[in-house]
Amino acid sequence: MVFARRKKRSFVVHFDGAIGRDGRATGLGVVIRDMRGRILRWLCGRAGPLNSNEAEYAALVFALEHLVRLRPQAVHFYSDNEVVVNQMRGIFAVHSPSLRRWHARACRLARLIPEVTFRHIPRERNLLADALATEALKGWTPPMEGKDVRSGQL
Repeated sequence: MVFARRKKRSFVVHFDGAIGRDGRATGLGVVIRDMRGRILRWLCGRAGPLNSNEAEYAALVFALEHLVRLRPQAVHFYSDNEVVVNQMRGIFAVHSPSLRRWHARACRLARLIPEVTFRHIPRERNLLADALATEALKGWTPPMEGKDVRSGQL
């Protein structure tokens, strides 16, 4: 008898947060790709006033909330925010009370995924997530928000 091996459901996720100059809103951008680099989903959203590190955590939590519904076995996160990446990796301590709350929420959600990695990348390699966050900050939402691009839903 031959058993088919189940394909490991893995994703690559870029996330970014953008804070407004007036301090009244925060934009969140998330790009979800398969392991071949094909974009499966892109998401953007808005949050209330946050500082830059809180905005990055808000984008990460936004991504995690969408990802846990997909039941992935592995997710590889990429961000241009060194503080959030190294706090999630356990390299940096979380001293700020407001970041502790965001960090705890992100960790709670990340524990629902069997394998999670975080990597810091230069801002130039996070341009799509950055652009989505900036557009969300301006009030724009993409027509394909939350849709599975492969299925042809527009």
